[in-house]
Amino acid sequence: MIHKIFKALILIALALVAIPFGIVFTIIETILFTAQNLFRNVWSLIHGFFFSLSKIVSVASGKFLTRLLTIQGVPFGTHSISAVLGANLRERTLSKTGEWVVMMLDSIEENHCSRSAEKAGI
Repeated sequence: MIHKIFKALILIALALVAIPFGIVFTIIETILFTAQNLFRNVWSLIHGFFFSLSKIVSVASGKFLTRLLTIQGVPFGTHSISAVLGANLRERTLSKTGEWVVMMLDSIEENHCSRSAEKAGI
């Protein structure tokens, strides 16, 4: 009988310790999960903004960018700047300035321009 009471007291003590830790753990895990999702959503919005901006600049300044960054290559005006740079990199029709821009973009994200060209299908 005393043995059973002792086991019950141990289980109650474990529950009294485990429940508060479980609650704190759940709260922290929920906060981290929410922060992670918030970061993903914000990053997605930022990425979408810059992608749209790149297309707008490519369309609005297509002739200027083609003359400045390429040598008789794939023209700007229909795809994002990164995609056109990637296509011209593949075709080896970039000017020195175009090569520098590709180098700068690829230093931020590895093979950014090449992957953009592949993704755009050009």
